[in-house]
Amino acid sequence: MKQILIIHGGESYNSYNAYLTKLRSKRVDYDRLKVHQKWKPWIANQIKDADVLLPEFPNAWNAVYDEWKLYFEKLIPFFGNDVQLVGHSLGAMFLAKYLHEVPLKQKVKRLILVAPVYDNDFTGDNGSFLVGDARGLDKSANEIHLFHSKDDPLVPFAELTKFHRDLPDAIVHTFENRGHFIEETFPEMLELLKKK
Repeated sequence: MKQILIIHGGESYNSYNAYLTKLRSKRVDYDRLKVHQKWKPWIANQIKDADVLLPEFPNAWNAVYDEWKLYFEKLIPFFGNDVQLVGHSLGAMFLAKYLHEVPLKQKVKRLILVAPVYDNDFTGDNGSFLVGDARGLDKSANEIHLFHSKDDPLVPFAELTKFHRDLPDAIVHTFENRGHFIEETFPEMLELLKKK
């Protein structure tokens, strides 16, 4: 059975106080509280010939790498022989860091990283998820794809260059106006995931 595992984003901080400071200053956007379609479940609804898995990783608002690692390792035994891993934002950072540290015993078909941060050169705070070295991910995946948009308001486009430096054989997908890929649909991702 074909499997697609999509790992959502989140936020991570260097300290609990940094998290509380961010939480105090965070503005609530009323419109974002309303129910709206997101591309991850949209993908799941579009692909009928695969199990599309959308797990909720622990504490997305104040994520800790070791907690996500523990949870991810509970998922690995379910992997079959036709798996595609997709990580968006913090989820992409998680996959890059984890697979750099712990290559999978059996390669997945595709590893797709969407808008990840590499390091904190741009004054972000990504806590325990900073990648810093993405070499060796090819030990875990037959194909690696990198997605990034030039107008991403959260992750500078320069982060893509850092990943591509470590992953020179990765297939790069660049966009002009997709922001941080928080749209309702993602046709380019759907097309890639449907490829044999």
